Amino acid sequence: MAILKIHITYPLIALVFLGSAIGIQADFLENRYRGRVILPECAWCDASAKGDVVYLPVNASVMRLLSPADSDFLADMLWMRALYYFGQHYLTDRQYPHLVNLLDMMTDLAPRWEYPYAYGAVILADVGDGTEEALYMVEKGLTHHPEDWQLWFFKGYYLMKDGNNIEAAEALHRAAVLPGAPVFLAELSATLLTREGKRDMALRFLEASLDMIEDPRQRKFIIRKMQKVKRQHDGTGTAME
Repeated sequence: MAILKIHITYPLIALVFLGSAIGIQADFLENRYRGRVILPECAWCDASAKGDVVYLPVNASVMRLLSPADSDFLADMLWMRALYYFGQHYLTDRQYPHLVNLLDMMTDLAPRWEYPYAYGAVILADVGDGTEEALYMVEKGLTHHPEDWQLWFFKGYYLMKDGNNIEAAEALHRAAVLPGAPVFLAELSATLLTREGKRDMALRFLEASLDMIEDPRQRKFIIRKMQKVKRQHDGTGTAME
């Protein structure tokens, strides 16, 4: 009798688990599509269509439980799906309610894979409303790749677009002192700070950049910018230098 109970209990537990996962996902999909808008010029777009994204669990932990594959393989599959999803909607209704979810789950499964963070930083800002989702992907990427100067650049760029010049300058400075970063990022950081009246901070950042740069031509570039900032501090320069 005990054996019979075990054989009955485990299938029931599995069914309850699967039913709960499907119910949660259905609610998730409904919420994501609630604000969908169909473009008038897209005559073949169906406002009720919700089947263009394959069934996905709500989070990566559930996905790992439901699939025997390794995490990197799952991330690769999601990457292919994300590219197809973006292209499909770019050519039709230009609505991308699931794109951030696909990228988010992909980077949960393979957090050390750098490219999806940069892809999300560019694409989500271009096709989304504002830069909130793009900044989310950038911040997530920086938790795993703090030495990636491109992610720091994207963070600084979007903060600058939102008018947060001091925070933007700090992010651009972080980018400027990392290997492979272009030298103009140090100048841009200093320019933002001088516009905000933070000339001492701008000089500190330029000095820190100078300590990290060995190329003679780039060092001259930074030194010229430091001289401009000092002239502004003495009242002999302009805020736009």
